[in-house]
Amino acid sequence: MLFKTSFISAIALLAANQVIGAAVELPRGEAGILIATDPYYACNCPNNCSYKPGTGCRFYSGPSDNSKVLKGKCQNKNGKLTCIPT
Repeated sequence: MLFKTSFISAIALLAANQVIGAAVELPRGEAGILIATDPYYACNCPNNCSYKPGTGCRFYSGPSDNSKVLKGKCQNKNGKLTCIPT
């Protein structure tokens, strides 16, 4: 009896986990989570470690994700790779 109850509880938890995971997953084309918070992080780690000068980049122009998104190219500025709006 205890085994059956434990087994059913485990299956219920697994199913609930799948439903919750499906509910919060963003579509593959959704790029909102890929936009950096400032020009430095638009071209550097943790998410853009492989970027080099000339790579396209995007970052928010203000402190909020409701701010305008600026697009540019990564360039060396004062020895650091930075996103320069174009």
